[in-house]
Amino acid sequence: MKKEKLDQDEFLDKYCVSQAFERSGISWDTLMKIYDDYNDIRHELQKECEEISKYIKEDLDISIHSIQGRVKDAEHLIEKIIRKRGIEQSHKYVNINVDNYREIIKDLIGIRILTLSKEEWKNVHDWLCDKFSGENIKERYIDEPPKAYTRYGDRDIFENKIEKEHSNKGYRSQHYVMCFDGTYCEIQVRTLAEEVYGEFDHRAKYPYRNDNKFLKRYTNMVSQFLDSVDEMISTCFQMGEEGWNTCGRYYEEDQYVDWTRVSQSVKDMDKMQEQTETVVPGEKVEIGSRINNFILRREREKRWFQL
Repeated sequence: MKKEKLDQDEFLDKYCVSQAFERSGISWDTLMKIYDDYNDIRHELQKECEEISKYIKEDLDISIHSIQGRVKDAEHLIEKIIRKRGIEQSHKYVNINVDNYREIIKDLIGIRILTLSKEEWKNVHDWLCDKFSGENIKERYIDEPPKAYTRYGDRDIFENKIEKEHSNKGYRSQHYVMCFDGTYCEIQVRTLAEEVYGEFDHRAKYPYRNDNKFLKRYTNMVSQFLDSVDEMISTCFQMGEEGWNTCGRYYEEDQYVDWTRVSQSVKDMDKMQEQTETVVPGEKVEIGSRINNFILRREREKRWFQL
């Protein structure tokens, strides 16, 4: 079977790493040897990814949302090597080649564990430490100290269980590098809100548009908003049933969300739309005026939301 080749110029332009490649000092031939070898073993890694996911799920008795697994895309692997060498100047990547890249890059297999609330992290942490305990299973162990990526100003829920790294990048997640029967994988633990930010940031900005000031501003805004979502979810769960019932008594007359009125408003708008569609041909209809009259009438009848 003929192997797919990457065009150097097209690849560097696609991933915006032309300058990084020049600074990296690594040859395109070395990268292509890694690329070809990795494509040869991806099927094998996919099976191992499924085995690791299955192993983590065995006898799972803690609250999580879901577990996902993936094998790194071959092009993304090459882009990562160029970025690590040419931009981040990572010493670990200095002598990378086809013979050692699997020992250097330990996230070729990635497992993502999603939770609903931030506090569920602790149970997941204890679960993973138990599943990958070097004392019990020599071939399955935590290879590097786990790390929590946080933003400056985040409340500390990690105590002394895990190393913390603060930044202003907006990214939040807990990372674990594991060895499973001789194969490395990276496990990420994050909330659903953090997953939304991570996926958005990777698609819009990271790592190819880090210098775009518009994307910097707006991905940061998304990060701050989703952190507030996590805070609200955590607060609700910390209050518990008794707290919900106590607060609920203060909201018995609350009309902030009145779905009956919403439904009626939608029906009225649909009815108005039908009326505009049955106008006699040739008759001129001032849609803006009709909508304004409709809104004013609804306000007079006090049938809109009451804040």
